[in-house]
Amino acid sequence: MIEVRREDFSIDEITKKMKDPKIGAISIYLGTVREFPSGNGLEFEDDNHAVRKLEEIEKRAIDRFDVEDVAIIHRVGFLGISANILLVAVSASHREPAFDACRSIIDDIKDFHKSWRKEVSK
Repeated sequence: MIEVRREDFSIDEITKKMKDPKIGAISIYLGTVREFPSGNGLEFEDDNHAVRKLEEIEKRAIDRFDVEDVAIIHRVGFLGISANILLVAVSASHREPAFDACRSIIDDIKDFHKSWRKEVSK
């Protein structure tokens, strides 16, 4: 599941959808806006390129790791300090592939952020 949206998200709703009798682990990463010396928030543009890029990242993780499901939710627009930016959730039969896939997805998204995010003062 890939979503790019302006409104916040519920971690509980996403993990509930990922639970299944064959699932033994759900690894979750929550990214939030931290304080920057040059601004008081981040701005993410809302564009179709972001969805395509996140879909590529999701597919790469599913192909590379033994996981059942991946959810990536990324917010766009201006996000102030402590706001939720990103949720990555990965379900698998065992914890190791869930952790490994989650880390790989986060690293790929971090590289993508370099071209997508802007520190802003509002």
